[in-house]
Amino acid sequence: MAYGKRTTRRDIAQEITDKLIARLEEGGPLPWRRPWRSSAMAMPLRSTGEAYKGINHLLLSIEAYASGYTTPYWMTFRQAKELGGCVRKGERSSMVVYYGTAKKKGEEAAPEQDGEEGDHYRFLKGYAVFNADQVEGLAERYHPVEDEIDTGVRPDALVDEFFGRMPFGIKHGHEYVAYQELSDKILMPDPSRFESAECYGATLAHEGIHASGIAKRLNRECFARYHTDKEARAAEELIAEIGARMLTARLGIAGEHIDNHAAYVKGWLRLLKSEKRHIFKAAAEAQRACDWLLEAAGVVMIDPIDDAARAA
Repeated sequence: MAYGKRTTRRDIAQEITDKLIARLEEGGPLPWRRPWRSSAMAMPLRSTGEAYKGINHLLLSIEAYASGYTTPYWMTFRQAKELGGCVRKGERSSMVVYYGTAKKKGEEAAPEQDGEEGDHYRFLKGYAVFNADQVEGLAERYHPVEDEIDTGVRPDALVDEFFGRMPFGIKHGHEYVAYQELSDKILMPDPSRFESAECYGATLAHEGIHASGIAKRLNRECFARYHTDKEARAAEELIAEIGARMLTARLGIAGEHIDNHAAYVKGWLRLLKSEKRHIFKAAAEAQRACDWLLEAAGVVMIDPIDDAARAA
């Protein structure tokens, strides 16, 4: 008896989760942070200049960090060719993803399915992109120097120009850093006690993400259970750290600030190993929190794009 060839579907969510787990288990600095400004670690951009968001922002930040790229621009093989460039032989691509909805067509094989709604199904699909550093023959604009990446906000003006517009307060003079829900304030040491203005701003960004999660704002479930559930605390800290990465990239600052790195990473690894889609949910929550802070400050996003609804 002859059998037709079976198509093995890629488990994209598992591939991405396994890669992040491997990065975290390597140790050292968090794979999406650098304690200095970098063109490549700014907001990851499409070839058109549109900003990647959510999980794709995180994925490309990790790839830029790991590979030492010097530019924030990413493109598909075809886009590189259309722009007059050519991907160098031997270069390896990076994965980005998008969610889509398609109509069911019998038993036809589809990308990884993510739920059904009537005669339609939602799916997760991955596609390959290359950093502009991997492409020869591109215009100079795809290789900007640091001064050319201007977000319009300077690190030393963060409190006055950004956090000063927030509905929550900032109280200095403390020996520790925390967001206090009861008073709706971020408690901070004095700015002079931080190593740099960037480090101070990154710390505020992390705590600001926490402040977005209270019931009257984004009503984040893991924030509500932060002090009673160890797993919820790890989930909230992962959201805050990813969200801080997104926000500092938007504001053009950098800085490592996690003071309990080993403990948090241990908790994150448990979450990622127990649920392959946890990182997608965390990145989505982080993006919502980042967008809430930007809206509260009246900051207009740079070419915003919804990665859940649009492919390259």
